[in-house]
Amino acid sequence: MAFDPEAVHSAVTLDPATRQTLRTQWCSLMELAVWGEIRSSQIGLLPKLRKRVLDLGEKLRSYAGDRRWIPHPREQIKNALSGSLQARDALDKVAELIPGVDSGSERDAFRTGWDALRHTLEADIGPREARLVSLLDGQYQEEV
Repeated sequence: MAFDPEAVHSAVTLDPATRQTLRTQWCSLMELAVWGEIRSSQIGLLPKLRKRVLDLGEKLRSYAGDRRWIPHPREQIKNALSGSLQARDALDKVAELIPGVDSGSERDAFRTGWDALRHTLEADIGPREARLVSLLDGQYQEEV
């Protein structure tokens, strides 16, 4: 079965408003992680947090990336799913460190920014993955 090009493009392309929201929220979070007045009683937590927030940004870039350069629709879908899984993993790694940010005048702003970013991504990622998996499953059901 051939994939419907419109369905594939729709499934692998992030809504522009969501893309911009994720970018804006991540930039704000990264600025607070690097320049904000946040503190931790755990030695070494903040440098580790900064690296993980940076990694999350890289994974979000992949999650939101344009996949039209990939010639085969099935590979576009698989690439989008891979980007989604990597974004989830990076999100979880940052989440592990958030409780350690326990003081500083911008701690609440940092946590609020984190909650907003996490909520935006989690609201998008589940439905998007379901659409991608459904496209792949549809191909296999037709072959049977």
